[in-house]
Amino acid sequence: MPNDRVIRTFAILGADGSGKTALVENLLRFADPKRASSEGSTSRLDAEPEEKKRNFTLSIHPESFEHDGRTFHALDCPGFAAFLTEVEWALQVTDGAVLALSAAERAHNHAERAYDVLAESGRPTIGLIGRMDHEQADFQRTLADIEGSLKVRPVPLVIPIGRGPGLKGLVDLVSMKAELVDKGFGKETEAEIPAELRAEAEAFRAALVEAAAESDDALLGKYLEGEPLTPDEIYRGVAAGAASLKFLPVTCSAAKLGVGLRELLDLVVKVLPGPESRAVTGRDLAGHEVPVDPAPEAPFVAQVFRTSIDHFAGRVDYARIFAGTLRHDAVLMNPRTRVEERIGHFYRTDGAQTAEVAEAGPGDVVVLLKLKDARTGDTLCDRDGPVQLPDFRPPNRPVAYAVHSKGGDDKAAAALHKVLEEDPSLELARSPETGEMLLRGMGQAHIEVTVERVKRKHQVEVTLSTPSPAYLETITAVSKAQGKFKRQTGGHGQYGDATVELSPRGRGEGFEFEDAIVGGVIPRQFIPSVEKGIRGAMGSGPLAGYPVVDFQAKLTFGSYHDVDSSDMAFQVAGSMAFKKAMQEARPILLEPIMKLEIRVPEEYVGAVMGDLNSRRARVQGMEPVARGVLVRALCPHAEAMSYDADLRSLTQGAGYFTMDPAHYDPVPPQLAQKIIERRRAEGKVKGLEE
Repeated sequence: MPNDRVIRTFAILGADGSGKTALVENLLRFADPKRASSEGSTSRLDAEPEEKKRNFTLSIHPESFEHDGRTFHALDCPGFAAFLTEVEWALQVTDGAVLALSAAERAHNHAERAYDVLAESGRPTIGLIGRMDHEQADFQRTLADIEGSLKVRPVPLVIPIGRGPGLKGLVDLVSMKAELVDKGFGKETEAEIPAELRAEAEAFRAALVEAAAESDDALLGKYLEGEPLTPDEIYRGVAAGAASLKFLPVTCSAAKLGVGLRELLDLVVKVLPGPESRAVTGRDLAGHEVPVDPAPEAPFVAQVFRTSIDHFAGRVDYARIFAGTLRHDAVLMNPRTRVEERIGHFYRTDGAQTAEVAEAGPGDVVVLLKLKDARTGDTLCDRDGPVQLPDFRPPNRPVAYAVHSKGGDDKAAAALHKVLEEDPSLELARSPETGEMLLRGMGQAHIEVTVERVKRKHQVEVTLSTPSPAYLETITAVSKAQGKFKRQTGGHGQYGDATVELSPRGRGEGFEFEDAIVGGVIPRQFIPSVEKGIRGAMGSGPLAGYPVVDFQAKLTFGSYHDVDSSDMAFQVAGSMAFKKAMQEARPILLEPIMKLEIRVPEEYVGAVMGDLNSRRARVQGMEPVARGVLVRALCPHAEAMSYDADLRSLTQGAGYFTMDPAHYDPVPPQLAQKIIERRRAEGKVKGLEE
């Protein structure tokens, strides 16, 4: 594997509908002359039925191609907000990014979420204003939107000649030459800049040179002395500005015509770093931090960033190589599991196809088949020097649905767990409070797509319902009651007698049992039995059958029988005393309160605040952020379950939120009464005799 190989591994991201997948398809056509005669289509890339149904990308699609002796690995990323966790993972295994923006639609709002993820990752980024041949295309407006909504300065390296169907080509602001559209896909002719565009091009070029100079101290000195910057120096300054996120280098294209694709690939090579420039660290098996040498001859290190389970091919894993060279029949180690994996053959993706390759090195993306025990985020490395790369950050999963299946929960769980192997941003767990099986994910669309995949891949019909809030019960007053269990059935009977005093505790302090028996009125061996009986009974409170929390139970008195007393008898006595005392302890319902952090464009703040008030939420504060306003609020979980869909509707898809458990608060009396009546009608409340 030669060290002088030119390779770029980058993510392509942007809002849903910005043309990312069409761009990748046309890059593949541009790189392969055999495809140039066919119309660009996303059907080869968005190949899953769920993607075709919705007409947008749902998973990372890695694509590899060659152009002018250079190797490119482009990761086409989802744009829909519910799938942005995969964008974060893609950025962890790439060295830079291309942010797709549509000249036909306002960049305002819709690109903000994608840029937030980009800015947090710190990856150098190129902005691509696409669809310049669309009737509604407006280059200047899109530049203004980038600055106004993304809060980053756009610095164009090309400008269009004409607009919409009248697009005639591009002006390269570095060479100050025009590239005119010719007949045939991706074919351009170099020419002089049209006279009517000359002044505009010179103004844009002056801004470009100034931005490049300001990003590099050596170039700044030369610029201030009045010396012209060479093309290589301009690109060097642009690369420095992109790396420091001082500005966003911008190019433009009409991908279906092949216009701007060569300029984009040239810019990717000149502005985005290669794998040799990526500083990566991992940890050895002892937990010590170790650097990863990004050289072909170094010990091998790669990371799995996507897993797919195909009905015919079985398990398919996609991995990015950070160090070393992969060859056939290599034996690698997974540091997480300590399992060894033999790599007989490996491949790279080319549209919907795969092609086998003989070797792969730093920066390459490879397809691995039938790994024994790997998951998304796992490291694969040499056995002799194991190193584990940082795992992918676990996502916040703000949306949950209860799942059911006619075949039973076990069958549904088995099928869902297989899908979870492909998508670890999902979580399946049984609620300890309600007993429901909950599927948690990034949004409503994320959950719905998962259910469709389960049906298609595993023939299991799963239905969704709004989960039951995990209500609790507690007490607000001190009370005392006796529980006496006495039964004579011939031979040995059953006898247990316990008096228990209940007292409220602070919210979140849980249950405490106190033994206050004196004089041996209850033998020591039966005191734990009383506690066990109380613990068993506190799982179903007297109001609505919800668990009882945050109280102290003090065992103060009792009696026993030398022959008839037993562990079981005192368990029943403890349970009876608890239930009687609960009736006099002024029990109340508690509801889970969630902590919401909502990020919205400024113009939607009023609508969001009004909606929060209607949900009984308490706004804790607001603060301006780079691209909008961050609203912090506490909201009852029962009112926040539909928030994902409602927030998207309120903000035209531009708002997003995280949700985490905060604490429990009393349910307002009028609502509590409705919950109690419903639960009793459903037969969820047990009587004292039970």
